[in-house]
Amino acid sequence: MKQIYYVIQTLIHGRGSNIIKVVSLGLGLTMSILLFSRVVYEQSFDTCFKDHDKLYQLWDIWTVNGEPFPPSEFIIGAAAGGILDAMPEIVESAASTGSWPVSAPIYNGSVRFDDFKVTADSLFFQTMGIEVLSGDPVRELQQKDVIFLSKDLADKMFGGENPIGKIISFNKEIELTVKGTYAALPENCTMRPKAVISLPSIWSRRIGNYSWEGGDSWKEYIRLKQDIDLDELNKRIDVVVQQHIPRSDKFGITVIAKPVRDTYRGYDEVKRMRNIMLILGLSILFITALNYVLISISSLSRRAKSIGVHKCSGAGTGTVFGMFMWETGIIILLSLFLMVFLMLNFRDFVEDTTAAKLESLFAVGRIWVPLGVTAFLFFIGGVLPGRLFSKIPVTQVFRRYTEGKKGWKRPLLFIQFAGVAFI
Repeated sequence: MKQIYYVIQTLIHGRGSNIIKVVSLGLGLTMSILLFSRVVYEQSFDTCFKDHDKLYQLWDIWTVNGEPFPPSEFIIGAAAGGILDAMPEIVESAASTGSWPVSAPIYNGSVRFDDFKVTADSLFFQTMGIEVLSGDPVRELQQKDVIFLSKDLADKMFGGENPIGKIISFNKEIELTVKGTYAALPENCTMRPKAVISLPSIWSRRIGNYSWEGGDSWKEYIRLKQDIDLDELNKRIDVVVQQHIPRSDKFGITVIAKPVRDTYRGYDEVKRMRNIMLILGLSILFITALNYVLISISSLSRRAKSIGVHKCSGAGTGTVFGMFMWETGIIILLSLFLMVFLMLNFRDFVEDTTAAKLESLFAVGRIWVPLGVTAFLFFIGGVLPGRLFSKIPVTQVFRRYTEGKKGWKRPLLFIQFAGVAFI
């Protein structure tokens, strides 16, 4: 308890430099934790689906005169079903989805809803691993003019009433019957529809090309029964596809499967932004830690005599080291309060910039990110100056020091850190 008392007295005595430390650490922690949390959040995309490691998305690669195009996640409509039929010992289920045929709004009476929707076949929920709350999608989605609503959209449309059997309209042209509901999906999903309209609703009106002969505008998925080498799986898929597509000397197509987790984090812009955020986060974290160390060390000549007094009073090296660790812990704790204050008061700006809700960034499964950043800062900021100060000899109390005019260094370090953090 005496250590804590002396630490508090020291903090009060040096409140000027401590305010700079708290503000600097608060800004640094805010920026670095947000950047690292966003990177980890992006790596968690599409893990919301049940047994996501067995869920694969299909991609096609078109070749023209022997020159391949980049892989596209929009493929020909019949591929998923054809693969399921040809490989039942490996593929458990398959689903085809399309958002473009149902991009128009839906209406409950005169109230318009522009939520994202897809049209999908009867195995959509089984394939994706989405929890169905009510209804039988395997049977109902084989019928035309049927719609399933997510729980949150159903509540928004009907205010908590049972939506089953309700009639809504698509673009005020097609009447749809609500046949079921399903659990709302989190933000970190690449396939996150608020409503699913049966694919026969589109087929019956001759919308789109759903065949082996083109119409590459569908997103398709397969769920595997067992683990299989990805190269072997893609070889077998290619054999199936080549048996069905029309022969052409000019055009060719190859269909491949990729783990659904690799869809979002495989986008070029996502990989580029991930690298940028990692570099910025590491830079800010190191600058923050080193600035704290430098500010602490800059007070060496001023605090050396007080440390000598502590040692004359019986404090050992470990006691002095512990005092500096306590001091660092208290300052970091105050900095965390500042970080929370900034995030809550600038919540809209933070969520708009990171393109994610704070609840998603700091979900229980990702709470290790801020804890890890804080622990790293505590270790660097506490251990380095703590070891340096604890080695000051007792004879220091008998020496006379004259400190030069070095006060400009602290505001300079603060300005340097604040500029880097906000950039």
